Amino acid sequence: MSQESIRLLEEGRRRQSAGFRAHAARLYRRVPPGDPCYAEALNLLGMVRFEEGRMAEAADLIARAVRTGPHNAAAWSNYGTVARHLRRSNLAAAGFRRAMLLAPERADCAVALARMTAGSARTALLRRSLALSPLDAAANLEAGNDLVERGDRYAAGLRFRRLLVASPAASTALFNLGNALRDLKWPDGAERLYRRTLCVLPGSGNVLNNLGLLAFNRADWTGAEERFAAASRGDPRLVAARTNRARALLKLRREADAIRAYKRGLLMEPVDQAGYCELAGLLEDGRWARRAMVLDPASPRPYNRLAILATKDPERARVLTWLRRSATLKPDDPDAWYNIGIEHGRVGDSHKAAIYGGYATRVNDRHGLARLNTAFALLAMERFQEGWQEHTRRLETPENASIRRFFAIPEWTDEDLAGRHLLLWGEQGIGDEVQFLTLVPYLRRLGVRLTILTEERLRPVVRRSFPETALPDVSLPAGEPEDHHGADLHLALGDLPHRLNLFCGGEARPECWIVPDAGRAAGLRADLQARHPGKRLVGITWRSMSAKTGGRRSIPPALWRELASVPGIALVSLQYGATAEDLSAFETEAGLTVDNRHGIEPLVDLDGLAALVSAMDLVVCPANNTVHFAGALARPCWTLLPTRPDWRWGHTRTASLWYPGTAIYRQDDDDDWEPVMTRVAQDLRVWAEQPQAADSGR
Repeated sequence: MSQESIRLLEEGRRRQSAGFRAHAARLYRRVPPGDPCYAEALNLLGMVRFEEGRMAEAADLIARAVRTGPHNAAAWSNYGTVARHLRRSNLAAAGFRRAMLLAPERADCAVALARMTAGSARTALLRRSLALSPLDAAANLEAGNDLVERGDRYAAGLRFRRLLVASPAASTALFNLGNALRDLKWPDGAERLYRRTLCVLPGSGNVLNNLGLLAFNRADWTGAEERFAAASRGDPRLVAARTNRARALLKLRREADAIRAYKRGLLMEPVDQAGYCELAGLLEDGRWARRAMVLDPASPRPYNRLAILATKDPERARVLTWLRRSATLKPDDPDAWYNIGIEHGRVGDSHKAAIYGGYATRVNDRHGLARLNTAFALLAMERFQEGWQEHTRRLETPENASIRRFFAIPEWTDEDLAGRHLLLWGEQGIGDEVQFLTLVPYLRRLGVRLTILTEERLRPVVRRSFPETALPDVSLPAGEPEDHHGADLHLALGDLPHRLNLFCGGEARPECWIVPDAGRAAGLRADLQARHPGKRLVGITWRSMSAKTGGRRSIPPALWRELASVPGIALVSLQYGATAEDLSAFETEAGLTVDNRHGIEPLVDLDGLAALVSAMDLVVCPANNTVHFAGALARPCWTLLPTRPDWRWGHTRTASLWYPGTAIYRQDDDDDWEPVMTRVAQDLRVWAEQPQAADSGR
């Protein structure tokens, strides 16, 4: 081996590493054939051509190198690298294996071969490379990515940290560790690592996009939009950044800008099916969804979008058609079956709603929303045994998970409660708590000692009604075990019907339980009778403030005119959140006056509401909290139901299972209250002509 050839190779390597490839190539070509360094010269010249992107020439040179010097492990490794880039996987794997045989101590060949394999073989190769070089950057990176795919993000984070020990400025390790911390729900740590990555890779589109996602997740729409825009500037071809910016723009109510962002994304990525579907929704134009369908007819996404668009049609004629096509294309998607169940429930078909909800939970047992809606469908059909069982899993929904309470005592299942201390905790709305508390009198007769956690507004009513019951002041659930107040067992209020086999073989029955403030109720009644001498007091509400169903449970003032014309009655407002505009509307639209001078605001003063309802001779209102108070007070109540009411009213009943004194008036057609109010007015005339029972159980 000549000293001159060695000098040429060393100088060529220095030139090549400095980026002077042409000069390095000239130096390598000066090594003559037959020289002991000739094989290495061919190998290095081949890598110069590889770096220049001249793959065919690189492959030919390195193939000559391994033929000339078959014991050159570096040449075999380079042979594998070039073959892999040429997608000659068999030749690439052979090259890496030969290199490993010649130089078992080289970790890079094991990593390179691991990148071409999967399963246990890949895992074994990565373990080998890490045993040879514990701080090898590529091996730690590949092992960390494998752990991410398996869902072990904590272990993945340890791998990426190990990589940073060896190379603190390794951008890939910084970025991937940030991703791992993000997935571990540590956004602050992830953001710090992303910012460190930007110090190494200023303007990186992927890093800026992920910073935007962190801002988006904490509802910082402005910050998210700015970062997504910066990501697009950093990498104009990063479609995800444009799509995410469009989402942020929608949150900022800049719909026109969002549409432009989606369209620009489609110019760069015309096969982005999600982008077409989003535009279909924004523009309310099904043609965009049909374009997405052409891209991939087997994808359920465009059919789901067309189903949503079909809901804009008052007839909703094709909603179920599109949903069924979506479910057929992806039968293992629980949301597809859940959405079909929801649509059947919307049209009042509880039977099919339960069937399709059941399909969803068979695909995914932990689909909380499907469980909840299936429970409601079964209960509406009065299939109580199945319905209460499904209802026990209502807290598994994303919306309800935050209201769950945790205690370091067992949950009551089927133990004998006699002599035990039971902690009951409310977890739904005021009306639901009032409803389920109708089962507490039965528990008290069993000799159960009770502690009840309920909302602050309801505590005065519960305290007076159940004086032997403890009602501690508690804060909102924090997701951690909390004080169980000396109880032996605990139970959510909504699970009482299941534990007591209500309406399906159990002995328990709902009972009136509210004891109002007698003095306050008497004073309110006396004042009202003084203002309306000789008249019977009919308490009314007329609207619901519910964001989802309030419109269907609100009755315009003009439709109350016929009730107000019944001789011998006075209408008293029990409406929570009643405004001057509400009361003025009754005068202008219906020509009647509703008494609201009692000074009770039911929204904040539930004890006052109980006293006020107790002072009424009759309560008439759509289904809301007032109905529950009237029922739990044993006051006569007529509740007015829209089509497809919630589960507690059944489908055809004319009286409530929960409150025997509550009569039911149902709509025949959607949003048509006029026939309902006509029937109520007719029955009110008959009621007003009947002799008034002394005190009416007040």
